[in-house]
Amino acid sequence: MDIATAAAAEAVVTVRDLGMRFGSKIVHEHVDLSVRQGEILAIVGGSGSGKTTLLREMALLQQPSTGSVRVLGSEIRELGAAQTLQVRRRIGVLFQNGALFGGLNVLENVGVPLREHTGLSDALIDEIACVKLALVGLRADDGLLYPNQLSGGMRKRAALARAIAMDPELLFLDEPTSGLDPLSADAFDELVLDLKAALDPTVVLVSHDMDTLWRVADRVVLLGEGRLLAEGSMQELARSSDPAVLRFFRGPRGRAAQGSA
Repeated sequence: MDIATAAAAEAVVTVRDLGMRFGSKIVHEHVDLSVRQGEILAIVGGSGSGKTTLLREMALLQQPSTGSVRVLGSEIRELGAAQTLQVRRRIGVLFQNGALFGGLNVLENVGVPLREHTGLSDALIDEIACVKLALVGLRADDGLLYPNQLSGGMRKRAALARAIAMDPELLFLDEPTSGLDPLSADAFDELVLDLKAALDPTVVLVSHDMDTLWRVADRVVLLGEGRLLAEGSMQELARSSDPAVLRFFRGPRGRAAQGSA
Protein backbone atom coordinates (compact mmCIF):
# COMPACT_ATOMS: atom_id res chain seq x y z
CA MET A 1 0.00 0.00 0.00
CA ASP A 2 1.49 3.37 -1.01
CA ILE A 3 1.53 6.42 1.26
CA ALA A 4 -1.46 8.11 -0.41
CA THR A 5 -3.57 4.95 -0.19
CA ALA A 6 -2.60 4.42 3.45
CA ALA A 7 -3.51 8.01 4.30
CA ALA A 8 -6.90 7.62 2.60
CA ALA A 9 -7.55 4.40 4.55
CA GLU A 10 -6.84 6.17 7.85
CA ALA A 11 -9.02 9.20 7.07
CA VAL A 12 -12.32 9.48 8.94
CA VAL A 13 -13.32 12.58 6.94
CA THR A 14 -12.30 13.21 3.34
CA VAL A 15 -13.20 16.46 1.57
CA ARG A 16 -12.55 16.68 -2.17
CA ASP A 17 -13.03 19.66 -4.51
CA LEU A 18 -15.45 21.21 -2.03
CA GLY A 19 -17.34 24.30 -3.07
CA MET A 20 -19.79 26.40 -1.05
CA ARG A 21 -21.70 29.47 -2.18
CA PHE A 22 -24.31 31.64 -0.52
CA GLY A 23 -25.85 33.48 -3.45
CA SER A 24 -22.99 35.23 -5.22
CA LYS A 25 -20.65 34.89 -2.24
CA ILE A 26 -18.01 32.18 -2.61
CA VAL A 27 -17.14 30.68 0.79
CA HIS A 28 -15.15 27.63 -0.38
CA GLU A 29 -13.75 26.74 -3.77
CA HIS A 30 -11.84 23.53 -4.62
CA VAL A 31 -11.05 22.66 -0.98
CA ASP A 32 -9.31 19.32 -0.41
CA LEU A 33 -8.82 18.08 3.15
CA SER A 34 -8.49 14.82 5.08
CA VAL A 35 -9.01 14.28 8.81
CA ARG A 36 -6.87 11.42 10.05
CA GLN A 37 -8.15 8.91 12.54
CA GLY A 38 -7.18 9.76 16.11
CA GLU A 39 -5.81 13.25 15.49
CA ILE A 40 -6.86 16.65 16.82
CA LEU A 41 -7.19 18.84 13.73
CA ALA A 42 -7.67 22.59 14.12
CA ILE A 43 -9.25 24.78 11.45
CA VAL A 44 -8.16 28.42 11.53
CA GLY A 45 -8.56 31.51 9.38
CA GLY A 46 -9.67 35.08 9.40
CA SER A 47 -13.22 36.26 9.98
CA GLY A 48 -15.44 35.13 7.11
CA SER A 49 -13.02 32.47 5.86
CA GLY A 50 -15.63 29.74 6.25
CA LYS A 51 -14.24 27.84 9.24
CA THR A 52 -17.58 27.10 10.88
CA THR A 53 -19.21 26.42 7.50
CA LEU A 54 -16.58 23.78 6.78
CA LEU A 55 -17.12 22.22 10.21
CA ARG A 56 -20.89 22.13 9.61
CA GLU A 57 -20.37 20.47 6.24
CA MET A 58 -18.20 17.76 7.78
CA ALA A 59 -20.66 17.29 10.67
CA LEU A 60 -23.57 16.61 8.26
CA LEU A 61 -25.30 19.82 9.31
CA GLN A 62 -24.99 21.57 5.95
CA GLN A 63 -24.74 20.33 2.37
CA PRO A 64 -21.94 21.82 0.24
CA SER A 65 -22.79 23.36 -3.12
CA THR A 66 -20.33 21.14 -4.99
CA GLY A 67 -17.72 18.48 -4.31
CA SER A 68 -17.50 15.43 -2.09
CA VAL A 69 -17.56 14.99 1.69
CA ARG A 70 -16.99 11.46 2.97
CA VAL A 71 -17.55 10.95 6.71
CA LEU A 72 -16.86 7.71 8.60
CA GLY A 73 -16.87 5.77 5.35
CA SER A 74 -20.04 7.29 3.87
CA GLU A 75 -20.40 9.81 1.06
CA ILE A 76 -22.90 12.27 2.53
CA ARG A 77 -24.60 13.10 -0.79
CA GLU A 78 -25.56 9.44 -1.17
CA LEU A 79 -27.14 9.07 2.26
CA GLY A 80 -30.86 8.81 2.81
CA ALA A 81 -32.52 10.13 5.96
CA ALA A 82 -32.11 6.89 7.94
CA GLN A 83 -28.48 6.46 6.90
CA THR A 84 -27.72 10.10 7.76
CA LEU A 85 -29.14 9.52 11.23
CA GLN A 86 -26.93 6.45 11.68
CA VAL A 87 -23.81 8.47 10.86
CA ARG A 88 -24.88 11.36 13.10
CA ARG A 89 -25.13 8.93 16.02
CA ARG A 90 -21.36 8.47 15.70
CA ILE A 91 -20.69 12.23 15.77
CA GLY A 92 -20.68 14.75 18.62
CA VAL A 93 -20.85 18.52 18.16
CA LEU A 94 -20.11 21.34 20.59
CA PHE A 95 -21.56 24.53 19.13
CA GLN A 96 -19.85 27.88 19.63
CA ASN A 97 -22.26 29.22 22.24
CA GLY A 98 -23.09 25.85 23.75
CA ALA A 99 -26.63 25.84 22.27
CA LEU A 100 -28.06 24.35 25.46
CA PHE A 101 -31.86 24.23 25.71
CA GLY A 102 -32.86 26.96 28.16
CA GLY A 103 -35.99 25.15 29.34
CA LEU A 104 -34.06 22.00 30.32
CA ASN A 105 -31.66 21.59 33.21
CA VAL A 106 -28.11 20.42 32.58
CA LEU A 107 -28.86 16.76 33.22
CA GLU A 108 -31.78 16.86 30.80
CA ASN A 109 -29.66 18.67 28.19
CA VAL A 110 -26.96 16.01 28.34
CA GLY A 111 -29.59 13.29 28.01
CA VAL A 112 -31.17 14.75 24.85
CA PRO A 113 -29.07 12.71 22.34
CA LEU A 114 -29.68 9.53 24.33
CA ARG A 115 -33.44 10.10 24.38
CA GLU A 116 -33.42 10.91 20.68
CA HIS A 117 -31.26 8.03 19.47
CA THR A 118 -31.75 5.18 21.98
CA GLY A 119 -34.56 3.33 23.70
CA LEU A 120 -32.93 3.50 27.13
CA SER A 121 -35.03 4.18 30.21
CA ASP A 122 -35.08 7.66 31.73
CA ALA A 123 -33.33 6.37 34.84
CA LEU A 124 -30.47 4.85 32.85
CA ILE A 125 -30.16 7.97 30.69
CA ASP A 126 -29.83 10.09 33.85
CA GLU A 127 -27.11 7.73 35.13
CA ILE A 128 -25.17 8.00 31.87
CA ALA A 129 -25.61 11.79 31.88
CA CYS A 130 -24.14 11.95 35.39
CA VAL A 131 -21.12 9.96 34.20
CA LYS A 132 -20.63 12.38 31.29
CA LEU A 133 -20.89 15.36 33.65
CA ALA A 134 -18.20 13.83 35.84
CA LEU A 135 -15.98 13.33 32.79
CA VAL A 136 -16.11 17.07 32.05
CA GLY A 137 -15.53 18.09 35.66
CA LEU A 138 -19.10 18.87 36.72
CA ARG A 139 -20.84 17.48 39.80
CA ALA A 140 -24.18 15.67 39.90
CA ASP A 141 -25.65 18.72 41.68
CA ASP A 142 -24.65 20.87 38.71
CA GLY A 143 -26.97 18.75 36.61
CA LEU A 144 -29.96 20.30 38.38
CA LEU A 145 -29.00 23.82 37.28
CA TYR A 146 -30.40 25.55 34.20
CA PRO A 147 -28.20 27.12 31.50
CA ASN A 148 -28.88 30.67 32.72
CA GLN A 149 -27.51 29.67 36.13
CA LEU A 150 -24.14 28.56 34.73
CA SER A 151 -20.90 30.45 34.30
CA GLY A 152 -19.38 30.55 30.82
CA GLY A 153 -16.95 27.78 31.65
CA MET A 154 -19.64 25.57 33.16
CA ARG A 155 -21.86 26.14 30.12
CA LYS A 156 -19.06 24.97 27.81
CA ARG A 157 -18.47 21.90 29.96
CA ALA A 158 -22.17 21.04 30.00
CA ALA A 159 -22.32 21.40 26.22
CA LEU A 160 -19.27 19.15 25.89
CA ALA A 161 -20.90 16.56 28.14
CA ARG A 162 -23.88 16.54 25.78
CA ALA A 163 -21.55 16.26 22.76
CA ILE A 164 -19.95 13.09 24.20
CA ALA A 165 -23.20 11.56 25.48
CA MET A 166 -23.16 8.92 22.72
CA ASP A 167 -19.40 8.21 22.96
CA PRO A 168 -18.77 9.65 19.47
CA GLU A 169 -15.98 8.48 17.23
CA LEU A 170 -15.77 11.96 15.72
CA LEU A 171 -16.06 15.10 17.83
CA PHE A 172 -16.49 18.62 16.41
CA LEU A 173 -15.75 21.65 18.61
CA ASP A 174 -16.66 25.12 17.32
CA GLU A 175 -14.63 27.83 19.12
CA PRO A 176 -14.56 25.85 22.39
CA THR A 177 -12.70 28.53 24.39
CA SER A 178 -14.42 31.57 22.87
CA GLY A 179 -15.65 33.96 25.57
CA LEU A 180 -13.75 32.27 28.39
CA ASP A 181 -11.24 33.97 30.66
CA PRO A 182 -7.62 32.73 30.31
CA LEU A 183 -7.79 30.39 33.30
CA SER A 184 -11.07 28.84 32.16
CA ALA A 185 -9.70 28.52 28.61
CA ASP A 186 -6.59 26.75 29.90
CA ALA A 187 -8.75 24.39 31.96
CA PHE A 188 -10.91 23.63 28.92
CA ASP A 189 -7.84 22.85 26.82
CA GLU A 190 -6.73 20.37 29.47
CA LEU A 191 -10.22 18.88 29.52
CA VAL A 192 -10.10 18.28 25.76
CA LEU A 193 -6.75 16.53 26.11
CA ASP A 194 -8.04 14.43 29.02
CA LEU A 195 -11.12 13.39 27.04
CA LYS A 196 -8.95 12.55 24.06
CA ALA A 197 -6.85 10.26 26.27
CA ALA A 198 -9.92 8.68 27.91
CA LEU A 199 -12.29 8.22 24.94
CA ASP A 200 -9.91 8.54 21.94
CA PRO A 201 -12.24 10.31 19.51
CA THR A 202 -10.97 12.03 16.40
CA VAL A 203 -11.36 15.74 17.10
CA VAL A 204 -11.93 18.62 14.68
CA LEU A 205 -11.95 22.06 16.26
CA VAL A 206 -12.40 25.59 14.97
CA SER A 207 -10.42 28.11 17.00
CA HIS A 208 -8.77 31.51 16.84
CA ASP A 209 -7.11 30.95 20.25
CA MET A 210 -3.37 30.68 19.63
CA ASP A 211 -2.76 29.15 23.06
CA THR A 212 -5.26 26.39 22.28
CA LEU A 213 -3.63 25.73 18.92
CA TRP A 214 -0.18 25.31 20.46
CA ARG A 215 -1.40 23.22 23.38
CA VAL A 216 -4.01 20.96 21.79
CA ALA A 217 -3.73 20.63 18.00
CA ASP A 218 -1.77 17.86 16.28
CA ARG A 219 -2.29 19.53 12.92
CA VAL A 220 -3.63 22.91 11.78
CA VAL A 221 -5.21 23.96 8.48
CA LEU A 222 -5.43 27.62 7.47
CA LEU A 223 -8.41 28.75 5.38
CA GLY A 224 -8.54 31.94 3.34
CA GLU A 225 -9.56 33.27 -0.04
CA GLY A 226 -12.04 30.42 -0.33
CA ARG A 227 -9.39 27.72 -0.17
CA LEU A 228 -6.94 25.88 2.05
CA LEU A 229 -3.83 28.07 2.25
CA ALA A 230 -1.56 25.93 4.43
CA GLU A 231 -1.47 22.94 6.76
CA GLY A 232 0.95 21.41 9.22
CA SER A 233 1.82 21.29 12.89
CA MET A 234 2.08 24.58 14.74
CA GLN A 235 5.85 24.12 14.82
CA GLU A 236 5.90 23.72 11.03
CA LEU A 237 3.62 26.70 10.43
CA ALA A 238 5.67 28.86 12.79
CA ARG A 239 8.72 28.22 10.58
CA SER A 240 6.86 28.87 7.33
CA SER A 241 7.84 31.76 5.07
CA ASP A 242 4.48 31.75 3.25
CA PRO A 243 3.06 35.32 3.41
CA ALA A 244 -0.46 34.12 4.31
CA VAL A 245 0.92 32.03 7.17
CA LEU A 246 3.13 34.86 8.37
CA ARG A 247 0.21 37.28 8.49
CA PHE A 248 -1.90 34.91 10.57
CA PHE A 249 0.64 33.30 12.89
CA ARG A 250 3.37 35.89 13.29
CA GLY A 251 1.26 38.75 14.62
CA PRO A 252 1.57 39.87 18.27
CA ARG A 253 -0.95 37.27 19.51
CA GLY A 254 0.76 34.49 17.61
CA ARG A 255 4.23 35.45 18.89
CA ALA A 256 2.97 35.66 22.48
CA ALA A 257 1.33 32.22 22.28
CA GLN A 258 4.45 30.70 20.69
CA GLY A 259 6.59 32.10 23.47
CA SER A 260 4.39 30.52 26.15
CA ALA A 261 4.05 27.15 24.42
